[in-house]
Amino acid sequence: MGSVHFAKGAAVVAAVVIGVVGMLSLPLALQAQNNDEAIQQLVTKGFAIAPVPLNLAGKDPNLVGLGSYLVNAVGDCNGCHSSGTPDSLFIYPYLPDGNPYFGQLEKLDPSVYLNGGTNFGAVGTPTGPKGYAGPAIITRNLTPDYTGRAEGGHTLAEFSDIIKNGHDYDHVHPNCTPAQIQAINEGETPICIPTGVIPGTTFNNIPDGSLLQIMPWVTFSHMTDYDIKAIYEYLSAIPCIDNTLVPGPAGDPNELRNQCGPGPIAPAVRADNDNKGPKALRSPRIRVGIGGAVK
Repeated sequence: MGSVHFAKGAAVVAAVVIGVVGMLSLPLALQAQNNDEAIQQLVTKGFAIAPVPLNLAGKDPNLVGLGSYLVNAVGDCNGCHSSGTPDSLFIYPYLPDGNPYFGQLEKLDPSVYLNGGTNFGAVGTPTGPKGYAGPAIITRNLTPDYTGRAEGGHTLAEFSDIIKNGHDYDHVHPNCTPAQIQAINEGETPICIPTGVIPGTTFNNIPDGSLLQIMPWVTFSHMTDYDIKAIYEYLSAIPCIDNTLVPGPAGDPNELRNQCGPGPIAPAVRADNDNKGPKALRSPRIRVGIGGAVK
């Protein structure tokens, strides 16, 4: 008799356990479904707002769509990484009849989409001799080169390093050396960022010229690896643009240029920061100090 009661009790316990597990697992399943649906909404929205044709060959559409959403609806990357519509009085990336700030329906200009070129001026308050504050910071060209790799030929690992750590692969605004400080005293304007105590204050201004100084990479560094991969995938899918509209940074005048087709590298037109020799258009075949970095 006792064994019968035990069997019945065990059956009841088992039924309760199964019921509890079922109740716990159902919300988790629904949550996963809701998450998938939410991500799919972002992907769909990303494709809807992409302002340029996308090359999806060999790419994950879900990553491309999510990347577009992050670039165009969240990060406003084009707000900084565009030279602006040619012949415009303002640095707006919109077509003449598509500026929403003028009460018009938004129409982004695809010819300057993420082509770089916004000039933010010098890094900060002058700290060098004679009020010298260093070179102007100019946003980089984010479009892919002919290899199809995002942002002028960078690998995903390099792009992730840029986003997470602010690594400037171009070295276009290094800190001033003692010799360059002396040159500033003599009236020259070397391509470097001076450091030290700001005149008239006790504040020691010590920006690290090897890091990106304007791009909010510190904030972006908190994104997930999946988010960064999605952005990279999207930037690999947009059209290549060789930006000849505005000058590049003084430390790399060809930085905004891009090699959109295979073939010989374009003739060199600029000098290294140390004036030792010429460089040509940025290309993955000549990595050091040339591949475009996000700014």
